[in-house]
Amino acid sequence: MPARPFPQAVLFDHDGTLVDTEPVWGRAKARFATELGGTWSETDTMETIGRPAQETIDRLRANGVKSLDDEAMITGLLRFSELELRSHTLRLLPGMPELLEEIAQAGLPTAIVTNATEEIARHTATLGPEGLFDVIIGNEEAAKGVSPKPSPEGYLEAARRLRVDPSECVAIEDSPSGVAAAQAAGMVVVVVPGAVPVAEDQGTVHVNDHRQVTLSLLEWLDPRNASWPKAVLLDHDGTTVNTEPEWATAKRAVAAELGLDWSTEDDHEGLGQTVQYSAQMMIDRGAEGEVQEITDRIGAKVVEAIQEDIPLIDGIPELMEQLRREQLPAALVTNALASVVTTTATALSENIRAVVSREDVTNPKPHPDPYLMAAERLMTAPEDCVALEDSQAGAQSAVAAGMPAVLVPGDKPVPWEPGFVPVDAHTKVTLERLRQIGPLLPDLPRADGPPSDELPSGTSRRPAGELLRVNRD
Repeated sequence: MPARPFPQAVLFDHDGTLVDTEPVWGRAKARFATELGGTWSETDTMETIGRPAQETIDRLRANGVKSLDDEAMITGLLRFSELELRSHTLRLLPGMPELLEEIAQAGLPTAIVTNATEEIARHTATLGPEGLFDVIIGNEEAAKGVSPKPSPEGYLEAARRLRVDPSECVAIEDSPSGVAAAQAAGMVVVVVPGAVPVAEDQGTVHVNDHRQVTLSLLEWLDPRNASWPKAVLLDHDGTTVNTEPEWATAKRAVAAELGLDWSTEDDHEGLGQTVQYSAQMMIDRGAEGEVQEITDRIGAKVVEAIQEDIPLIDGIPELMEQLRREQLPAALVTNALASVVTTTATALSENIRAVVSREDVTNPKPHPDPYLMAAERLMTAPEDCVALEDSQAGAQSAVAAGMPAVLVPGDKPVPWEPGFVPVDAHTKVTLERLRQIGPLLPDLPRADGPPSDELPSGTSRRPAGELLRVNRD
């Protein structure tokens, strides 16, 4: 599997992105102002979110706090902030623990870039996987000549210390000034909901909820469109090869040998099901024999029919060539028999790195096991894969495994479900089209600020390309 080209580092804002400390800062500033005979309102808090500390000091002076110099002001604010933090346990925002764990497992360098204090950012860093954050840029850097947000200097300094080109980084931000800083540094910017809205045309992509940010999403945002997907998983019959006529002919022949009729309606009933399902249908109608025996007889006739000429569907050879050029692995995932699908895999040996047939799993499609096994055999996470299917059972299997399912036309119309991406022809399935789809994300309504509840049970998932608008030049 090719090495991940993007991102080479992930940089996080602090307040409102990793933890919701904005209420803590607001209360600390209000207490500090009151003690010194001044005032501090909710409006003051909102208008200084994400801004340099100097703007808070200037506003405090305008609100009646005039007895202290700048250094004493900062010392006092820190003292009250620490008091507030001691009485309120900080937790990573929902979605962030999972994201940080993914990043840690991938071995990606990370940084925190904030206008807040380095001390508090270091405390937050301890809430994630041990030793994850390689660099922390806080307001102490201003004393060393690094201008705070909205200047890009903090992000540029973090990238320099991580030894990564800024254009190969993703920054995650929630405030207009932070987004402006990361964009000016030349980074891909993911905008999460915050207390102060960010204009839709700012940042690379706006997510509806922190819990939509996954490592797969960050890879999908690769400006070169080369990091997602990492593998393509294809159904066999009706998707990769046009063997439905051979299956129908084989079932009719075996049924006739067993003294039964087999109709087009019977073919449709068995579409997307296992061959064993059709064999059981024959037994239920009075055929003598065991399910496996009848199944083997059907499979042998299909293998005989396709051995010399694999009936690849139009568009599949071109897709396979595109995958070969990009060194993207593929797998065949089917409810069909190993003897049949292996014949196809042999003809596509440069692309097909794994095969999962009916015999490989206890639970066939629509259960997720076949697609989960295929991803495991390719040593690829399911969320980094995309599936190509022509049946409802197959598409449901792929989505249940955590990957979007591209639905090509089949013998039976398939109603849309979350995670399905219909196309009107096999020839429309190109690598470029697959890359536009994106990984599955929770389909959540737009949050007004950082999430506070757990992900609702039963939340459906849809491809990032359907849920999010990406701002590209």
